[in-house]
Amino acid sequence: MKNYKQSITNRKDKNNFIKYFIILCIFMLFGAVAEWPYGYYIFLRWITCITSILIAFQAFEKNIDWAKVVFIITTILFNPLAPIYLSRSTWIPLDILTAILFILAIRIL
Repeated sequence: MKNYKQSITNRKDKNNFIKYFIILCIFMLFGAVAEWPYGYYIFLRWITCITSILIAFQAFEKNIDWAKVVFIITTILFNPLAPIYLSRSTWIPLDILTAILFILAIRIL
């Protein structure tokens, strides 16, 4: 019984850790609408990519098909190692849409 309770506690801690990443990412994505130095957007790519990977793993564990696809695409789009270069006018709606997707992701965790 003790191991079962520890397992539940560890799972909640893991989910809370991921939720903190998601919340940080949401604020940063909405903040990206403003003008920032280029370093902000590089940091945003890293945070968004890492958060998308974490959510995708959770989606695979919970077998949520739409989240698997959406967050794998998000990971590719925000990949900082092989960046996709788009204009600012294209990134702004993508940032807002991605922030909304992260808000939905909090509900599935």
